[in-house]
Amino acid sequence: MVVNYSKWDALELSDDSDIEVHPNVDKRSFIRAKQNQIHQQRFERRHQIDTLKYERIINDGLLQRIDKLLDSLQAHTQQAAAPGVNPDDFMMQALMDTAGDGDDDVPPKPPQGVHTQTEEPRYSVMMASLVDQVKKGLGDNPKDWFQGYVKGVEGHRKKVDGLQVELNQKLAELEKEEGKKITSDSIHTGFSVSSVAKEKEKPKTATISKPETVEVLNPGALKKDSLRRMDSAGQSSGAEADVDEPVQETSKVLDDEDDDEHIEPTELGKAFAKIKMGDYKKCLQFISENHAVVAERETDGLLVQGFNAQMDGKPEMAKQCVHQALLLQYCRSLGRDGVGLFFKR
Repeated sequence: MVVNYSKWDALELSDDSDIEVHPNVDKRSFIRAKQNQIHQQRFERRHQIDTLKYERIINDGLLQRIDKLLDSLQAHTQQAAAPGVNPDDFMMQALMDTAGDGDDDVPPKPPQGVHTQTEEPRYSVMMASLVDQVKKGLGDNPKDWFQGYVKGVEGHRKKVDGLQVELNQKLAELEKEEGKKITSDSIHTGFSVSSVAKEKEKPKTATISKPETVEVLNPGALKKDSLRRMDSAGQSSGAEADVDEPVQETSKVLDDEDDDEHIEPTELGKAFAKIKMGDYKKCLQFISENHAVVAERETDGLLVQGFNAQMDGKPEMAKQCVHQALLLQYCRSLGRDGVGLFFKR
């Protein structure tokens, strides 16, 4: 297998010890100076990116208000053509129509370290300053003051548009330069999840008491009382000792066989078996909430339920139970974190 190491070429190490310097230059001092230079350039570049992004937001808000002002002027064209209209009062009314709410008039706060020396003015102050500049450009006695205002505002809008284009180009160059190198700040956790599911209290099941049995070496001898021959002293002749009897299973083995015969799916296993086959997301959620379902007893119970369903003529239900039982068996066989490994694959 060929490993591609080209992605490591973008690593930017500020303390690379493999660099070669002039014999007359102290290597440690050179590395320290190079490290400071890289950190300073990185800081200035990120500061410029934050500044340009903030200025772009301010310009977008200013463009929206300029568009509202132009729409207001176009909507009151006939009113401006009426005789005796004061241009100053007319423009003041147009600015008031585009002012909006008080909260909307305040620009967003700049990021930390951006425009710390000057406080950003309100949008209403910016628009009033724009109208004053247009008024100064018209002079004292313009021939058509209304069209002069419209063209002046449109000219300022073009300037802001051009400023936005230059700003976006500069921002794209800085972000491209920032993305060329892999630094420690670029390392982040891609995916991390953890869950702790408390095991629910198991429902209490009624236990069937079994009669006590006494384990003997030759249980068959107890059944031969009718064949026992007694002598005159009332004691056994011992003839029955000559008959060899097969050794029976111990009570422990019998108990194990009884437990195996009574394997049944629990309510938890039945609920897990009802999940649609192939819905692994729901299966993972159910196991996370009920971790006890991964136990071996639940797998055996689902297999028994599948067998009974097949005998009852329900092949789909049998297939569903066997599928869920095998899923639990695979999760258990993968080890301590088997559930996570299984569903990731």
